[in-house]
Amino acid sequence: MIYLLELPEGAPPHCWFAFDADDLRAKLDAAGGPPGHEIRVWPDESSAVLAFENEADPLWAGPGWHARRALYEQLLATEALAEG
Repeated sequence: MIYLLELPEGAPPHCWFAFDADDLRAKLDAAGGPPGHEIRVWPDESSAVLAFENEADPLWAGPGWHARRALYEQLLATEALAEG
């Protein structure tokens, strides 16, 4: 799975996933292309978990905890999908 964290200015962070590169392309095409704001991409669950656990990442500082929480919630949701 590919994990994506969108960081739109003036709006809450939003995290989502794609199953693979083809799914990512399809989702971006359906949305009219890539978002026009900052986005973080992790190519797999391991790298997303490592990023989440990296307390030194400046993204997580201050109000960035909202972005970290969005990633956490997506990791939990996909774990539930994998087990279900």
